[in-house]
Amino acid sequence: MTPLDTIDDLRPVLAPDRLLLIAEITGTEQFPRLVADLAAHVVLDGQPLVVGLEVPFNEPLDGERWGPFWSRAPRFADGRSSLAMAELVTDLADLRAAGHPVTTVGLDGPWVAPGSPVDLAALSDLERPRDEAMAGHLLAAMDAVPGAAGLVLADRDHTGVSRGSGTMGSIVAPWFPGSVALIGLASGGEALVLEADGPVARPVPADVSVGEGAVWSAEPGADGHHGFVNLGSVTPAARFPG
Repeated sequence: MTPLDTIDDLRPVLAPDRLLLIAEITGTEQFPRLVADLAAHVVLDGQPLVVGLEVPFNEPLDGERWGPFWSRAPRFADGRSSLAMAELVTDLADLRAAGHPVTTVGLDGPWVAPGSPVDLAALSDLERPRDEAMAGHLLAAMDAVPGAAGLVLADRDHTGVSRGSGTMGSIVAPWFPGSVALIGLASGGEALVLEADGPVARPVPADVSVGEGAVWSAEPGADGHHGFVNLGSVTPAARFPG
């Protein structure tokens, strides 16, 4: 479980019509768990929540059906399709089934295996700049739930909010004043990293200069993020079975 102090740090950001964008260390157990724990606290308070994940927009994300993205060949199976991410999807689906106001949206383009035909319904998404398409999916989901808070877990290449940078975060942030983008840090441990022969556990650099928890400022820094969330020592996520 995520330390309650970290949840308490972040909970105030998740207010109506605001976004919290978290640049995850991909392939860990802890970052998907952070999102699941935050979501539980937010929706139990009655706050509608949209959770955006860096997975294909055309995946069911209902915790029961698992499309081809989750069972990719090892050479393609990065941490976005780990068991920890699947468990996050399931946890969010369970909250929804219990009557809580949570929406899960895939932000990324469709997964197309090499040599496979492209779904014509998804072709237009593949023809757009990636971050522009991701922003479109998030904006549509937020628009469908008036007064929702937004919680995004994605790679740091997408979460920065500096105007003109072309990132997903920079496109959506002007619509949601007061939004916060945070870099994910760790104090060591390992993460599942995709290498030539498939995913393996590799050490994560320790950010020893900062403590655990979340800290941010009113304005983003040069990297487009307002601050950081440090989850301590991280452990590698397991591969999705199958």
